[in-house]
Amino acid sequence: METQSFSVLMARVADSDGGQSACVVVEFLAQVNARMRAQGVSNAELARRLGTSPAYVTRLFRGTANLSVQTMVKLARAVGANLHLGLVGKDATTAG
Repeated sequence: METQSFSVLMARVADSDGGQSACVVVEFLAQVNARMRAQGVSNAELARRLGTSPAYVTRLFRGTANLSVQTMVKLARAVGANLHLGLVGKDATTAG
């Protein structure tokens, strides 16, 4: 059995609808988390800004809560950003 690189496996997963959705969510939450770290914002503070519980924020970051576009907009605004969605060609790669 041939060993495959992580990037090859991720590309294969991202090729499916569910996999692509998961990749978008993970990338988005990583960006939110990076902005939180840069601003010194805790999960509790993010929850306060969102008007929700810290437990809900934890569920979002663990991937156990549904992440709607409306929730993404609220998260982006809570860390001083705007959400931008766009389409790219099927062969495009995402910047890490």
